[in-house]
Amino acid sequence: QMPQEMAYALDVHNDVMRAAIREFRGYEVSTSGDSFFVVFQDCKDAFDMCIHIQKVLLEAEWPPRILEYEGGLPVRSSNGGWLWRGLRVRMGMHLGKPSPEPNVANQKVDYFGPTVNLAARVASKAMGGQIL
Repeated sequence: QMPQEMAYALDVHNDVMRAAIREFRGYEVSTSGDSFFVVFQDCKDAFDMCIHIQKVLLEAEWPPRILEYEGGLPVRSSNGGWLWRGLRVRMGMHLGKPSPEPNVANQKVDYFGPTVNLAARVASKAMGGQIL
């Protein structure tokens, strides 16, 4: 429908995500499409990052057509603050000890195990704009 606007919106999303990952001391393990797999040493950093990202995305410079699209329409709360504005990002967190393994292909560390699988399931249950 809006390939140029969506490409730009994805760039905005990715820039916000990566800036917050750095700011909150996360480690970007991988991405797939618009999904990020990030790990933290401290669960409070993960939680704070998610809240921060949702707030920053409300104020992001979205293309005007994104703000006219059903999934990006701005909605204000009764006190005038934004409830929704622009792309709605779903997030899921889970606390546990994954199994780290070096990835020789990209010189990074990958994480595996039931903790990673459960975190992915939790994230998949969230709706846009929601943190589980």
